Amino acid sequence: MNILLTGASGFIGQAIQKALTAQGHTVIRALRKPTQPSDIAVNFEQDLTLDAWLPRLKNIDAVVNAVGILGGSEATMTAVHGQAPTALAQAAAQAGVTRFVQISALGVDSGLNTVYYRSKLAGEQGIRAALPQAAVLRPSLVFGHGGASTEMFKKLTYLPFTALPLAGKMAVQPVHVSDVAAAVAALIASPSGQTVHAVGAQPLPLAGYLTSLAAQLGRRAPFKLIGVLPMPLFIAKLSAQLAAVLPQHVWTPETLAMLTAGSQASAADFTQLLGRAPLPLEQFVGFSNE
Repeated sequence: MNILLTGASGFIGQAIQKALTAQGHTVIRALRKPTQPSDIAVNFEQDLTLDAWLPRLKNIDAVVNAVGILGGSEATMTAVHGQAPTALAQAAAQAGVTRFVQISALGVDSGLNTVYYRSKLAGEQGIRAALPQAAVLRPSLVFGHGGASTEMFKKLTYLPFTALPLAGKMAVQPVHVSDVAAAVAALIASPSGQTVHAVGAQPLPLAGYLTSLAAQLGRRAPFKLIGVLPMPLFIAKLSAQLAAVLPQHVWTPETLAMLTAGSQASAADFTQLLGRAPLPLEQFVGFSNE
């Protein structure tokens, strides 16, 4: 199949391209800054109408939208996560492209009031209204070498200790990026219109996630000398507000709110989709996603 992949240059997008190509599909990358002759130039802040997307779907059999941003103005995030994907789905419906996979996020329907969750949920709803058979994949924390959150957590394990809100007791359910990509390939092969939570086999405290990464990275010392300490929430909020002015989006008031809320879900549907259990946490670091 000819598959249009938006967000192809991103961390998750690159893994998806690799998985789809390995299955013999032809991937047409939709990028803001094309680098190859076959790439298509797109701008999710501006391409907000059906007419903007329809010409780009000529000879396309399936669409995967992996575009996502953690930061930006509310208008920007609404456009990128909500309006542009909705317009893309409307164009796909008109063009007869019924295979469509949307990469969303675990927790978008939790009721937590962040711009990221609201805009992602709006995208889901707009896509489903235009194309009911579209599939939605909601990943938890995604681990993979080169991923922004992964690299941040890995750096924390170099320290003799780290301090986290709630002492890192919030539940998380990390998933390896290769499993996310494999799930996308499966959803493209057998479209079902389902919503699947892309999660690891079992939830665990964030502190436990860090401890596992430390062990896999050989950081038993100094990280495990003290481990994870509680950080007062007001200090966490202050640090997130200060960090938000820096050119990064990993540590902001929004990401802090989502992190402290935690996220977990049943892995049953994800396991069924993969046809196997998700990659165990203790194998994350040694498993390459290159």
